[in-house]
This record gives sequence, C-alpha cells and structure tokens, in this order.
Amino acid sequence: MFSSLRSPGIFILLLTCISVSNAQTFSTPATSSTTTRADTARAIRKLFKSRRGGGAGWLGFGTASILASTLPALQTTSAGVWTPGVVAGSAFMLIGLNKRIQFRPGRERRVLRELAATGHLPVSVSRRLRGNFMPVRGAASDYDPLSAPGIRPAAVALGLTPAQVAEAARADTLRAINRLFERRRKGGKRWNYLGLAGILSMTRVLASPSIDGSKVDGGSLAILLGGFVAAPVAIGVANLVTYNEAHESEIEYAYRSGKPLPKKIRQRIKKKDLQPLD
Repeated sequence: MFSSLRSPGIFILLLTCISVSNAQTFSTPATSSTTTRADTARAIRKLFKSRRGGGAGWLGFGTASILASTLPALQTTSAGVWTPGVVAGSAFMLIGLNKRIQFRPGRERRVLRELAATGHLPVSVSRRLRGNFMPVRGAASDYDPLSAPGIRPAAVALGLTPAQVAEAARADTLRAINRLFERRRKGGKRWNYLGLAGILSMTRVLASPSIDGSKVDGGSLAILLGGFVAAPVAIGVANLVTYNEAHESEIEYAYRSGKPLPKKIRQRIKKKDLQPLD
C-alpha cells in the first residue's frame, strides 16, 4: 500500500529546496525608477513574513511525517518504525528551522535599519525581491515599515501632522485586517495538516496486522476518526472558507469606503495584529 510513498526520488526532490544564503551587502534592487525605500521595505516585510510562514509549514509537515512513521510502532501491533519517513520528516524539519532562523524578526529589523540608514540590502535579501516580492509603488497612505520605532535613524525621523496620524491609523487597521485573515488561513492549513497526519497514522495502524489477531473496535475507530481527522479538517476548512482572500478584499474595500469594520472582525483582531513588526 505504501510502496509508492517510499520512493527515495520524492524525498531527494524535496530536499533540493534547501538553499544557502551569503552575508554580503548589495544595493537595493532597481526594480522601478518610481519605487521608494518605503516600497522596498514593504516588499522585505512581505518576503520575511512569507518565509517564516513557509518555515512553519515545513516544520508541521516534518512533524506529521515523523508521527505517521513512528506512531504505529507505539501501538500493540507488529508494525515497526518506517525509517524513510523519519529521515524525510527530519529533513523537512531542518528546512523549516533554517527558514525560521534565516528570516527571523530580529534579522528583518536589522535589514530594515540598514535600508533606512544606507539604502543598501544584503545580497541574500535583494536577490529574493522578485516575482511576488518585487517592490511596487504604493500609495502615500500605505504603512511605511521604516517609520516603526527603532528602524529609521533619529536624524531623519519625520514629524506627523494630525492628518498624517489619521492616515497612519487607517493603515494600521488595514494591516491588522490583512494579518487577521492571513493568520486564520495559515491556521486552517495547519488544522488540515493535523487531519492528514491522523489519516496517515490510522491507515498504517489499520493496515498493520495485530500481534494477537484482534481488530480495532468500531466505536473506538469512530472516536479516533472524529477527534483526529474529522474535527481538525472541519476546523481547517471553516477557517479557509470564512477567511478567504475574496472576503478579505470585500472587508478592505468597505473600510476604505468609510464603512466601519464588522463586529465579528473587530473582536478577532488581536494586539499583535496592530504591531508595526511581527
């Protein structure tokens, strides 16, 4: 049943995702003559946030692989530990740890401080500012990450008028909406990963013959299916459907048009969603 999953070619292909970055310094990529340092800073924040989320996904996938390969051995069956699954899961976790460390918030702040002070970026960051992370010209009301406390040098810090303060507050709210929806979507994916891990574990347990020849009781099987498969998948799907990108665009458009945020959205915005940096 699992012969197709044990092909080493799949794991070799996935292991090629690991990349090594250099700590050299390079100028800010000239993506457009109209982009500013604030536009580049927003692209950097998007890059770091995406990579940290990807690292969490790799960690979850690695954990699921290890659990699916070792849990059957902990049952009262003749199933042993599936070594290729443990090795692959460990590799996935190393990929995730590498991304979480390389794109940690502390390094993001150092990169932004260097950009604000000198206009330069490490080459390991500048070479990744392409595709979805290409700096694009933003509106004057868009949030400027370089204005966060401790980022822009004090000598170039700008004073804000009341109108600018109001615009900054609107930008903070829009950013909080984006973080809320993105956080919920990531949570939905993690719940689905948990359900997938439950399916893999239960499949291996049911496919492995028991030592004493006994079978899993139907009631116990229903409880396990409900608790470790159906419930996580239902929560995950609900989050992905409720907080999809189309709904997020509708909320943002309504707020930009002057309408108040729905009560449900206001209640779910957390303090960390309003922070300048993750």
